Formats: sequence, structure tokens, C-alpha cells
Amino acid sequence: MNHKKSWITSAHRGFVDGTLKENSLAAYYNAYLNGAEMIETDARLTSDGVLIVNHDDTVRGFNDKGESVSYLVAVTTADVICSVILSRDEKWGVQRVPTLKQVLNLAYHTGMQVNIDLKNSYVIAKVVANLVLRCGMQGKVVYALNGCGMDGIKLIMSIDPDARFIDRGLDFAMAVRDFAERGKRCFCYTSDTSPNNIEAIRSYGCLLALISLDDSNFEKSIECHPDMCEYLHTSDFKSIEEKYLANTLDTLYKQEEMK
Repeated sequence: MNHKKSWITSAHRGFVDGTLKENSLAAYYNAYLNGAEMIETDARLTSDGVLIVNHDDTVRGFNDKGESVSYLVAVTTADVICSVILSRDEKWGVQRVPTLKQVLNLAYHTGMQVNIDLKNSYVIAKVVANLVLRCGMQGKVVYALNGCGMDGIKLIMSIDPDARFIDRGLDFAMAVRDFAERGKRCFCYTSDTSPNNIEAIRSYGCLLALISLDDSNFEKSIECHPDMCEYLHTSDFKSIEEKYLANTLDTLYKQEEMK
């Protein structure tokens, strides 16, 4: 980004173009190349205890012969899951299902933060937090709690004391209303930018994350002064934000000139 801004730019499952697939290492690296400060990813546990990245409980893709394959993550070993090809093209090469460790290593070396969606909620919170520490990402991760509330927060903070958290809108704001550090650690995510919803979330003192942004809803969303903007994996956030910031700063400059 060429201009200063106050929100975190987060790429949901990375940033895809062409035949590139979401939740691949290339999609996350592409997000970095386009200026994302954060990437959102999905953590699931294989049958042999390895954290892999996939949104659904079933991985779908192709084997080395080009045949369609699908595997249920929870009952399949990591070597099988990570052999699945997500996409293949001249620009990005062969993209296979990544492990969470690979994604965290990429984030560490690029300086990006990571929003980790705990797909099995409280069940995998401990193993995810331990991996975060081993990868040197303490304090650089936002954990998506999926409803495990203060129990999940306490467990994760016992391992990663600098952790931040995110969950669904007003319900999460109410769940953490007695948590003294909610204003620094807790993001409430929503796609509802109605004044009543935004004011209700703000009234609980939490951070605001607006999700599913693209060029059709960004300007309306930014009027809510979000702390995090999370874009669809197909959305060109760099172009959207650069255009908006340039126009805004130009307008402010002209207003000052007229005084």
C-alpha cells in the first residue's frame, strides 16, 4: 500500500487469480505480494495429528494422474491429504494442500499476521496454540474461536499470552463483555453494516472486523471505521484500498486548501 491506513487488511483464504485455488501457499503468498497484512486460514486435524489447512471437512482435488480424489480429513493421514493437488499452472506451479506449519512459516518470513479459523473449535485450540509458538508467531495470530468463548480464550492465553481472538458479531461481544482486555484482543466479525448492529458491537468495547468485502461494498463498510477489513479471496483489495485512500486524501487536501 502506498498510503497510510488504520485498519488491518486481511485476505480470506488468500488472494486467487487465474486457476489458483484458495487456501494454497501460492494464494497466501499472492496476498502478501498485494499488500495484505493478514491472511485468514482454516485449521483441521488429520487422523495422525497433523494440522492441515482446508475449509471443509473433506479435501477435494486431484492426484498426480489427474484423477479426482476426495478425503475426509479426520480419518485420513497427513501424507495422503498433503499429496492432493489443488491447482497446477505455469505461473504458480503445482499447489498441494498445505499444512498449518507451512502457512505459519510463510507468514513468519513475510511479516504477515494470521487469522486461524479453529474448525474443530475447542478441541484443537491447544495444539494450534502450541504450533503457533513453535513457529515464532506468538502475538501475531488471531484465533477464530467458533463459539468456544471464554473457555477457549483462557486455554489459548495459557499458551500464547499475546493472543487475539475473533468470533461472530454481537454474540461474541456479549460473551466477552466481562473480559477486561476485550478492547485490545477481541474482534467481532460481521457483514451487517447497519447502524444498529455496528453501534451494538461498539457498545461492548470490542474491535470491529468487517468480512466479505469487495469493490461493491467497501466504501459503505469503511464508513463504520472497522479495525479489520477481510476481503473475499477473489477480491483485489490492493486496488480497492489504493483507489479509496488516494481519493480520500485528495479530497481532504482540497478541503484544507479552501479554508
